[in-house]
Amino acid sequence: MSEIEPILNPPAAPAAAADGATRIGAFIERIKVPQATRATVAILIAMFLCGAASPEFVAHVALVPGRTIPYMWNVFTASWLEVNPLGLIVSCAAAVLAGRIVEPAMGAKEYCRFLAVCTACVGCAAFVSMLFVYYGRRDEKLLYEPFCGFHGVVASLLVAVRQLMPDAPVNFRGLRTFKCRHLPAIHLGAMTLLAAATGRHLEKFGFTFFGGYASWVYLRYYQPRPDGQVGDPDSEHMEFVSFFPAHAAAVLGPFADGAHACCCGRRVARSIERRQLHDGLSTDKPGVTTRDAEEARRRRERGAKALAERLAEKQRQREAAAAAEAV
Repeated sequence: MSEIEPILNPPAAPAAAADGATRIGAFIERIKVPQATRATVAILIAMFLCGAASPEFVAHVALVPGRTIPYMWNVFTASWLEVNPLGLIVSCAAAVLAGRIVEPAMGAKEYCRFLAVCTACVGCAAFVSMLFVYYGRRDEKLLYEPFCGFHGVVASLLVAVRQLMPDAPVNFRGLRTFKCRHLPAIHLGAMTLLAAATGRHLEKFGFTFFGGYASWVYLRYYQPRPDGQVGDPDSEHMEFVSFFPAHAAAVLGPFADGAHACCCGRRVARSIERRQLHDGLSTDKPGVTTRDAEEARRRRERGAKALAERLAEKQRQREAAAAAEAV
């Protein structure tokens, strides 16, 4: 070997450095968590530590139906208290995984408002349902039993994930054959089985059902959007019957159509009338205008493009990481 060959052909240090930088960048991108999601995890951990340190804290923060009237904050705080270490780990992991998808799409302010609305709905619905159960059973112990858990907020986040990327595959070992549209049903089924095994029906099944339903109502009919519209009433994958098996659509369809008309029928009619007046169309023949169809088509194209870009970026990161490991 010539003495000047090492000088003419030095080791490929820059390539190795570039591979290392790619791997570090991919790792940072993988563990990057938005600000509001980090605050969510911090609240869960702080509530767990306070509950572990003081049983009195649990009595004042958990939902106790017999004490909710003087302690109205219970309807908000009960969903953020985990008393089981395993439940805390699962809740934090679910909050991070779902928050990384939902918060960038909504924005931090709307994300916090979404969590606040769903939390309040879960607490109020659980309180009212326990009153009905008490009046049915006349068992005073039910009024002073504490209920808490993050299951309802997790259900709300999974419905939001379904709205944003319904056809994306679940990138989790053991669930890769499912799509994101199946996540709310999987979570509800798991909580139903856990409720049957532990006997904590309101805490497991009730919180999950109320959280998922509140999230669906808010996202479909009441969430303000950047384009000035309210809700997402035109989305097919957010229809009520789409959350159930296909053979149930014939039974649930009429009820869902009636609920849809009650929630947004007048709003849609007013929106159509305003657009007809703006476009110079006659208002004595209500219907869907050409502008409505074009706007819906553009929204679908933007959503499909954003999803394709996100999946392509994740694929490039995986390929870069695999190439770096191979080297």
